[in-house]
Amino acid sequence: MDSTVSWPRRIGRMIRKVVLFAVVLCVVGYVVLSIVIAHILTRPNNRPNGFDPKQISPAITRWSTTTADGLTIRGWYAPTPASRRLIVLVHGLGGSLDEMSEIGRDLHARGFGVLVFDLRGHGQSDPSRLYLGSRERGDVRAVLEWATKQGFTPDRIGWLGHSMGGATLIMEGERNPQIQALVIDSAYGNLPKLLDRQLSDSSGLPRWFNPGILLAARLFFGVRTDNLMPVQSIRNWGDRPLFLIHGERDSIVPIGQAHEIIATAGPKCETMILPDVEHVGAYHADPQRYIDAVGGFFDRNLAR
Repeated sequence: MDSTVSWPRRIGRMIRKVVLFAVVLCVVGYVVLSIVIAHILTRPNNRPNGFDPKQISPAITRWSTTTADGLTIRGWYAPTPASRRLIVLVHGLGGSLDEMSEIGRDLHARGFGVLVFDLRGHGQSDPSRLYLGSRERGDVRAVLEWATKQGFTPDRIGWLGHSMGGATLIMEGERNPQIQALVIDSAYGNLPKLLDRQLSDSSGLPRWFNPGILLAARLFFGVRTDNLMPVQSIRNWGDRPLFLIHGERDSIVPIGQAHEIIATAGPKCETMILPDVEHVGAYHADPQRYIDAVGGFFDRNLAR
């Protein structure tokens, strides 16, 4: 056999094997890294609460209820003897009831009963994968069922949601007319569009990893994001009162998503758009204005 012919063939075969190995290694690395990042971004975010509940009310009591899928969600309930109106405060992704405590304190001082609680996988509630608003809707339903048993009719329950909490309330309210008066603060309107912009910042990976991470989240952890579209859900809200608060400098949920919700909701949507305010920063930018606006909205739209 002519060695001058066989040697180039051997080199060619070796190169092909090296290229194939490199391709397989890259594919495996992409898949494994996508799964790992999907796990990290959706794993439970439980941690101790850091606020003194007595700041809301000396009469505040520990609260808990169980969701339809068997999770216990926990929080604090501050009743008011003179009023049968309840405000439920729902925090955002990665947060806890701590972020709602000062708002709850101020609304309670205005005469509203207040419930602050941790969503599944957050704070002191049972650990759970984070579903970005889909299964968290079950927590809202569990709260509503509890409130109904306490004698609160839907027209006496107000809802205030931060970020993902607001988006969750919009999506649950689409098919649940018992959610009747809603304030959303910095809520996303289109999660797929938001993730296309934000996911690489959260993962620390190039943008071309996004499809792999989202697919891994869905296939391995049951976290589906492509159908989380509050801007579409708001079409079915009818004439129920809605109040949207958003900061123009929001670096998490761009102000454009707020404008899409406003345009879709139409005239029924009251708004408070604030310059120089970051994500869920409206309360701390001007607490008195915030509470006057939110408290006034609930005063006008909840039965007495």
